[in-house]
Amino acid sequence: MEENNTSLRGSRKRVPNAKRLECLRLFEAGYGYKKTAQLADLNTYTVREYKRRYNQGDSTWASRGSC
Repeated sequence: MEENNTSLRGSRKRVPNAKRLECLRLFEAGYGYKKTAQLADLNTYTVREYKRRYNQGDSTWASRGSC
């Protein structure tokens, strides 16, 4: 039997920029993190962190990397 050496951290998927920008647009339209997560089909906890940063005036999370 093979042993699975994948850690939880290693199994994370990067959220594409299009999804991040969708979250930004939804926040700007007044949506909360739960509804935004539902509409964007993303993890609630991930979107909650985006919302926290958005509320602090930080939108750098919305376009990271080349994804």
